[in-house]
Amino acid sequence: MMNQKPISLILLIHQEADVIERVIEDFYTKVTSKIPGSEFIVCEDGSTDGTKEILTRMKKNFHLTLHISSVKRGYTRAMKEAFQLAKNPIIFFSDSDGQHDPNDFWKLLPVLTGADMVIGWKKNRKDSILRLFLARVFNIIIGVVFGVRMHDIDCGFRILRKEVVDFLLLQPWRLTHCVAAELTVKARERGFRIAEVPITHFPREFGESRGLPTKKLPRIIFYILLGFVQIKKDIRRFKRHSV
Repeated sequence: MMNQKPISLILLIHQEADVIERVIEDFYTKVTSKIPGSEFIVCEDGSTDGTKEILTRMKKNFHLTLHISSVKRGYTRAMKEAFQLAKNPIIFFSDSDGQHDPNDFWKLLPVLTGADMVIGWKKNRKDSILRLFLARVFNIIIGVVFGVRMHDIDCGFRILRKEVVDFLLLQPWRLTHCVAAELTVKARERGFRIAEVPITHFPREFGESRGLPTKKLPRIIFYILLGFVQIKKDIRRFKRHSV
């Protein structure tokens, strides 16, 4: 890929000792090793299952920029810290649970020529019926509240231009769950171009999804709805300042 600009690949990792060695090797072999000058940023979020030790062992061979935390910061804070480390003009973000195919990066990349953010769309999503239902309802609500109609707005597999990330880092991040959806809404409202591309989604091999914990759903839904009010205010504020 002689003319390809270098990328910053970001993985957020928490309690993934069963799969993380394979996932790291897969992303390195299929993506970062093929693009000279790329960086591989791994933001580990307070794992206690041996994930830290595996990553430390792999750091040198896979040229990892490793950001390890002794305590759990939460998905939103870990993502923000990882974005702050990224230096290259294209940023590729993916979940690290082994449910994504790194080769799908090459499906998203050509679409970036006419967009500023390209989001993976898990068209044949391999999740439980409850999670499929919640995702569908969430996408509908986002469409009604913000007018952003997408198939999979919170998908944790996407590429962004650095200028989008720079803008988002200047904004408050309101949601502790589904923050990728918030960032998408804010980027679109700022005028950045958003596109979707169907991607592969594999069943989770080990443990439960790190997504929304079903036992805490009522409280999570309340805080997401409260966050929507704050996001609306944020959008009005930066639109007013950009005039």
